[in-house]
Amino acid sequence: MENIQFISPSTPIIITVISLLFLMLSIYYIRPWLTGAIGSTRIQREINLLQKKGATVMNHIQLPTKKGDIIHIDHLVITNTQIIAISTLGYSGDISGSIRSATWIQETSQGQHRFPNPVKQHEILKQTIQSTLGDRLKIRTISAFTTGRLHGTDSKDVIPATECAKTIHAELEDITSGSKQHWATNIIRNIALEDADSRAEKERVFIARQGNEKRLKTARYMMGTSASLMLVAIILAGVRLASNHALIA
Repeated sequence: MENIQFISPSTPIIITVISLLFLMLSIYYIRPWLTGAIGSTRIQREINLLQKKGATVMNHIQLPTKKGDIIHIDHLVITNTQIIAISTLGYSGDISGSIRSATWIQETSQGQHRFPNPVKQHEILKQTIQSTLGDRLKIRTISAFTTGRLHGTDSKDVIPATECAKTIHAELEDITSGSKQHWATNIIRNIALEDADSRAEKERVFIARQGNEKRLKTARYMMGTSASLMLVAIILAGVRLASNHALIA
């Protein structure tokens, strides 16, 4: 046990401080992802309330378009008078773009990143639903940005996640269920494709939509390092304590 005496009393403390620094850095890097996750959870909670009031809610479904492509819908709220399709977008940083541009721009500390214009995605989505249901129900599409700051996005269909609940409740004319609602729900369920993506694939898509893949990987590495260092500090502190106890005894 003599070699244990060379473990300095300050060693576990130093390792603990270093691990806490790694943990703080990982939280900094993962913050945009956490903000997006919180925003998505808030939207899901509001949608669940609508379901309790009589609306039909379908989450994470895929519909085939006329061109043979697949369009993903995060949330679909169906009532007896209308349908609201909601997309949650987790792009961080400053978001800018116009209705007519093909792509929008995300600006972060890592640079610029372009992504498809959500308004044009709305048009495809509306056409896909209308080609199946016709004009019997009013269709509204919403893109809710869960973390980014919107600048000059001249569309009432593109809003921050914090305004999503208010917008949905203001838009819905009647949440009472009825025959049109059941009819539309059955048709959409019949044409919807099974979302058979694996958990890893869903996570990859979610990260890609945020443009934070590098940050999340870095945060995971730092969190793993922090946990390892903390474990080492606990072990060394335990060994030191056992050594002192043996010497006293």
